[in-house]
Amino acid sequence: MNTPRLTVHALDFAYGRRTVLRDLELEASGGQLVALVGPNAAGKSTLLRCLAGLATPTGGGAVLDGRPIHRLGRRARARRIAYVAQRPEVTAAYPVEELVALARYATGPAPRRVREALEAMALSELRARPWHTLSAGQQQRVAVARALAQLDEPGLLVLDEPIASMDLPHALLTLHRLRAAAAAGHLVVTALHDLSLTAAFADTAWLLDHGRVAAAGPAAQVLRPEMLEVVFGVPFQRHGPCLFPVLEPAPA
Repeated sequence: MNTPRLTVHALDFAYGRRTVLRDLELEASGGQLVALVGPNAAGKSTLLRCLAGLATPTGGGAVLDGRPIHRLGRRARARRIAYVAQRPEVTAAYPVEELVALARYATGPAPRRVREALEAMALSELRARPWHTLSAGQQQRVAVARALAQLDEPGLLVLDEPIASMDLPHALLTLHRLRAAAAAGHLVVTALHDLSLTAAFADTAWLLDHGRVAAAGPAAQVLRPEMLEVVFGVPFQRHGPCLFPVLEPAPA
């Protein structure tokens, strides 16, 4: 079993004259769950799109197993990289099971893999429901199921806030499934906002601030209250494995 290896070197990205990512240096390999954290507009979604091959860096790049991601063809990417958008969109009224099965277009039909992905994300009872009738949290679970069903060999799973619209039980279910995917050899890179859940589930954390890497390494070392305060501008305190902002009186 080949273990995927990701290297980000001197990566820059700009929208016109507005630079969003600056000189990023990062690396990770299969078996890890990497949490991408940082305030709004830090560049998290843009970095994830670069890792998924959906955006081309303006400088440097991201390399997966020795191949620049932005140079991979569409089918080659689909065999190695699965992407879950922050707000998954589907334009047709596909039923859930068919949507998950469509993730197999590059690797061929695999009904058993599709069934297993539906079961893993607690979607079996919703398999015949059209996409547009689902809640936002259910749609996110379908998108994660598609990613889990897509790759035959250990690859790169890129997820942008996959639990943002989920209730707590399904958020925990999803994070457990992502941990299991990492244990099976995949490299999982996911943006997360809940820092306590990040601390509980992530092996590695990448902390972005204004398009730069503020810290990267083992989650326990990166998610320190003093580091988070610098980046978020809010004091934090730790209670066991959980991180909480320090609540201060509202200004008069």
